[in-house]
Amino acid sequence: MSMHRPLLTQREAATACGVSRSTIRRRREAGELPGCVQDEERGWLIPVDALLAAGFRLHAPAPPEDAGCE
Repeated sequence: MSMHRPLLTQREAATACGVSRSTIRRRREAGELPGCVQDEERGWLIPVDALLAAGFRLHAPAPPEDAGCE
């Protein structure tokens, strides 16, 4: 019995990793996120393992909105 991590939409992956959707899309298109599949209803689905292998950190904190404005 193998355990597989979930597949995330590009939006979910971007949110979980604290990056933009275009970053996830560019990395997917460059072949840096293997195992992605296209779903008719949800669009591109990205394996969590592929995100981790590409160096993304899940649940990375988003940069503060007021960075440098103290």
